[in-house]
Amino acid sequence: MPYEALPPEVYAIWEAYPWRFGEPFCIFKSFLLESTSYASVLTITGFTIERYIAICHPITGQKVSRQSRAMKCILCIWIVSALSALPYPIHTRTFYYMQDPRTSSPIQDSLLCNIPIQWHPRMKIMFQVSTFAFFFLPMTVITVMYILIGIRLRKTEIGSSIRYFSKGAKSTATRARKAVLRMLGKYNLISFLKQYQLIE
Repeated sequence: MPYEALPPEVYAIWEAYPWRFGEPFCIFKSFLLESTSYASVLTITGFTIERYIAICHPITGQKVSRQSRAMKCILCIWIVSALSALPYPIHTRTFYYMQDPRTSSPIQDSLLCNIPIQWHPRMKIMFQVSTFAFFFLPMTVITVMYILIGIRLRKTEIGSSIRYFSKGAKSTATRARKAVLRMLGKYNLISFLKQYQLIE
């Protein structure tokens, strides 16, 4: 979970309802949570692609590695994230979830900040699109990138061992490459899964 959205989410665990901060902040919270989640996922995916270019295509990586390019990529990530998150604040409102069965008046303590039930069918497609675009697709890209990185490092290891390395040096290089792969893969996978709260 992105740290920017952590305070309101922690408060929601402490007191899920009634919502006490008004509708404007409810709408803003929905936008903040979605946009920062999308930005985090896209940033992790971008880092993975950059690592793939640096390892598998080092000459190309040196040519395109510029601070201005990095700034443009970051700006694009946030623009895409903000635009993709817009349907959520548009459809998020404060509403009373329950009514008094005797008077049919709303129960004040049931005030929620969420997507009203009547808009759920409209948002169903958005849920599916965001799940594919910001979970399955990035996860697939990250997996493919690391497979290609592993293949490239494996080929480099075999070629280097034939031409240059002694037995002891080869063993050291092998362990170093495996350690780097484990570190990069584990960090990216954990960071990615945390965005969707699949792990703590």
